[in-house]
Amino acid sequence: MDNRVALVKCANYEQSNVDDAVRSAFDLLGGVQNFVKKGQTVVLKVNLVSRATPDKATTTHPSVVEAVGKLVQSLGARVVIADSGGCAYTEAAMSGIYKSSGMTDVAIRNGFELNSDYGVALAEYQDASVGKKFEVLSVLENADVIINLCKLKTHSFTGLTNAVKNMFGAIPGLTKVEMHGKYRTLAVFGNFLYDILGYLGDKIALNISDAIMAMEGPGPTSGTPRFVGAIIASTNPAACDVVGARLMSLDPRALPNINTGIERGWLDNDCSVDILGANINDLIVKDFVTVMPNEFKPFSDKVPRWLQPAVHRMTTRRPVVNRRKCKGCKKCFEHCPVKAITMVPTKKGGMPKAKFDYSKCIRCFCCQELCPFQLVKVRSGIVYKILHRKDGTKVNKQKETSSKNSVSNE
Repeated sequence: MDNRVALVKCANYEQSNVDDAVRSAFDLLGGVQNFVKKGQTVVLKVNLVSRATPDKATTTHPSVVEAVGKLVQSLGARVVIADSGGCAYTEAAMSGIYKSSGMTDVAIRNGFELNSDYGVALAEYQDASVGKKFEVLSVLENADVIINLCKLKTHSFTGLTNAVKNMFGAIPGLTKVEMHGKYRTLAVFGNFLYDILGYLGDKIALNISDAIMAMEGPGPTSGTPRFVGAIIASTNPAACDVVGARLMSLDPRALPNINTGIERGWLDNDCSVDILGANINDLIVKDFVTVMPNEFKPFSDKVPRWLQPAVHRMTTRRPVVNRRKCKGCKKCFEHCPVKAITMVPTKKGGMPKAKFDYSKCIRCFCCQELCPFQLVKVRSGIVYKILHRKDGTKVNKQKETSSKNSVSNE
C-alpha cells in the first residue's frame, strides 16, 4: 500500500482557505487529474452520522465537500454526495440530515447531486476475513470513483473514527446495527471494516480527512469541537488514520483499527508513513482529550462466573443514561444490536424510559452515538481507570458520567 500522506494547514472554514488547502493536498499526491477522469461518476462519501449542524464537528464540513466537489467537477465529472447515517436509509430520513449538515445548500450552489438512489447491493467478497457477504449502498456499488471524505473524531468504541471507520457508512441504514451485533469485538469489527475497504478496492481513489475542527471527548457525536487546522489526504485509509491519531497525540498502535491494518498488510509494523507538505509537529494538539478503545477485559475468565459481571463492569467502560432527563424517544432502544435496552416506566408510573441490561450490553455505544439529545454518556469502571493510568495510556479528561446529577440505571 502507498503510505504517502498529504498534510496541509488550514486556518478555518472560509471557502477560499479550504479551496486552497484541498487543492494543495491533491497536488502533493499528483493532482486531481490523477484520481478523476472526465465523464466519471464520482461519489463523495461524507460522514453524516446524525442530524447536526456543521459547527458541532459531527459531520464532514460542507466547505470541504464544496472544495473537493468543485475540483472534481472542473474535470467534467459528475459529483454525487452520499452517505447512510444512523437512521433508516430512506429519502425522508436522509433529507433532514443533508439539510442540517449543509449538504443541501452545497449541492444547490454548485450543481452537485444529493444521492437519490436508496437501493442496496449484495457484496460478495471471497477474500474477506469475516464479511464474505454483506449489503452496500447501490450508489457506491455503481460509482466509477469514490472519494472518502471523513471527519477526524474520537470514538467511544474504536478510539478513533477517520478514514477507515468512515467506510462503515457503506452499510445501509439500520443494517449497521445488525453488523455491530454480528461483529461484536474490536478485532472482528475492525476486520469487517477492512473487508468493506477491500471489496470496494481501488474504486476508493482517495481518502480526505476534515481535520480543521476535529472532535475530542466522547465522540463521535457527543464530544466537543477542537481546532486542529489540517486537511489530511492519502490513497491509504490506514495511513490517513495514523496521521490523524498523531495529530490527536494518540499512539497509533493503541488503536485496534490501525493494528488490524498492520495485520492485513495496509501498514508496516512501525506505522511509518511518508508525510508530504506541513510539518506534523506544528499541528499536533498535545492536550487533545482522547478516549481509549473499549475492550479491556482482564481477569474476566479467571474469576467465578457469578463474579464476572461485576468484574467486567469495573474493568470496562459502559453507557449510562440520565433517566430523569430521558425523553423516552426509543432511539437507543430501537437501535441496540443485542436488545440490551428496554423501555421501563418510572417509579411514579410515568413515561417509559431507557434502561440498560449490562449482562447483554456489548459496549458498541450505538446508543450514545445515536441519542438525539446526547443523554447517553460513557462511564469508566474504577479498575479500568486505575489500569489505564498505570500503563501510561492517556485517560480522557472529559466530564465523564460520574456527575452527581447523572442518574444511572444500574
